[in-house]
Amino acid sequence: MGATNCPETPRQKMIAMMYLVYTALLALNVSVEILNGFITVGDAMNESNKNIELQLADAYNLFDQALNNDSVKVIKYYEAAQQVKAHSDSLKNLIDDSRCGFLCYMQNKAVVVDHSGKKAVKRTIPLRDKNGNPLLDSARVALDLGGLDIIGKKDNTESGTNYFYGKGDKANGKAIDIKNSVIAYKEKINAIFADTNLTQDTVEVNYAMNVEGEFWSSHAGRNVSWEEYNFHRTIAVADMVCLSSLKAEVMNSEYDAVKQLFGMIGKEDFKFDQVTAICRPSSTYIIQGGKYELRVNVGAYDSKREIRAIINGQEYKSGADGSILYTAGAGAPGEKKVHGVVYMMKDGREEEYPFDDSYFVAAPVAVAELTKMNVVYAGIDNPISVSVPGVASKDVVPTIASGNATIRKDAGDGNYIINATKIGKVTLNVSAKVDGQTKHMGSKEIRVKRIPTPTLKIGNYKSGDQVMKAEITANPVLRAAMEDFDFQLPALKITSFTFNVQGSGALDLTGSGNRLTPEMISRINNAKRGQKVYITDVTVKTPDGVTHSLDCTLRLK
Repeated sequence: MGATNCPETPRQKMIAMMYLVYTALLALNVSVEILNGFITVGDAMNESNKNIELQLADAYNLFDQALNNDSVKVIKYYEAAQQVKAHSDSLKNLIDDSRCGFLCYMQNKAVVVDHSGKKAVKRTIPLRDKNGNPLLDSARVALDLGGLDIIGKKDNTESGTNYFYGKGDKANGKAIDIKNSVIAYKEKINAIFADTNLTQDTVEVNYAMNVEGEFWSSHAGRNVSWEEYNFHRTIAVADMVCLSSLKAEVMNSEYDAVKQLFGMIGKEDFKFDQVTAICRPSSTYIIQGGKYELRVNVGAYDSKREIRAIINGQEYKSGADGSILYTAGAGAPGEKKVHGVVYMMKDGREEEYPFDDSYFVAAPVAVAELTKMNVVYAGIDNPISVSVPGVASKDVVPTIASGNATIRKDAGDGNYIINATKIGKVTLNVSAKVDGQTKHMGSKEIRVKRIPTPTLKIGNYKSGDQVMKAEITANPVLRAAMEDFDFQLPALKITSFTFNVQGSGALDLTGSGNRLTPEMISRINNAKRGQKVYITDVTVKTPDGVTHSLDCTLRLK
């Protein structure tokens, strides 16, 4: 704000400093938004990678099925696909280990993640052992459960630079190993398709990961290498997203290679000499009134040709996906048989491929289990679990049909709370939504009992116990205890009581509250061995509204 020949005044210096702070605050706000965006994109990309893994698994399963049908014609393509898988797994493991190693390198302490089961709990995961060595498997679990949000310093640029790019101006970090491995991976995949025994055609695999070229860096003002562009002075969370993106590119290239290998089988006009009908029932355990569904197809099919089947005497034809959908109502309970024949054209004539299946229709049944006792106690919350086999817990609806009680949802699937107000019986009805309709699944009759009578204690001693004087005077507190009772009740209030010692010759003493008075303690101290201490006239009300009269007699020893 000033030139060298015109020094700044103190006021100008103050204004400049305030402007600098203001600019920093604006940058901080933008940084938080950017970091949150990286976390969202990174976690979404990791979930997307899991979906790609499922697609790859399906692609390899198709190869397994084709190999079973005709191993002679499929074997060389199958072995080539296994080579692609081995090279891809090696590179994907390197990328995963780099992500986990980087997390261990950044974090100096264990991370805490939310682990949700029936209820949310905190889980502490160490990232280094006692000698400071990285725990890659623990880091993998932490990232899977907590996502990128577990990174402590998400905007840290130094750690990523040192770990991936390297210290100093020369690139010698982990990114160099990754880059060289990607280049070697491409060469290995290309070598597989260059085998003339495999194919006479020129096949190009789609490689999205460009690590060999240069990239324009507006920050550096020049073209830079892949490792400098992605990992030099970049924030930690962006480094993790970059690796997730690279892994997705590897899996996409793997899928493209496997898909092309599988397509080569069809180019040789593959013909099946054995075709097996595949039956895929939606479920083999059906609630009465529901619906049984069976999807039938063959291990491989021509999408341009229609297949047909006779199932339980009725004709069906394939849809656009080459499969046949068979449905049957679930009427009377019991085992049901399905017999069918698939007809498919082979060598100009229709071949028959029979199949058999079965499913079981079950009568509606509701399962209601009291989780602590076999009865309900009036006036308190009683936990109960309610379920219907074969029906999701969200579609199960329990209601009180008769009796003075209410039921409400509790934490966790299928967990509820029953609260009864009167002694007697309660009828619980259970309904469920099946195939868009609400159906009655059964009832359960539950007994409602009073809360048991509390036991009066002085300290930890109850009526009939022999006790030393000092054991009473050390803890001269009366309490109404619920012994052998699985429910947690609020503390039962004691407001007054009557006290005396056998043979003292003195009048009864009246206590207020639940503590022995100094005069009562004095009488105990003056009593002799064998004399009894009497506590009577104690009135306690339990949450069910019942009033209990309690007393306690202790013998001094």
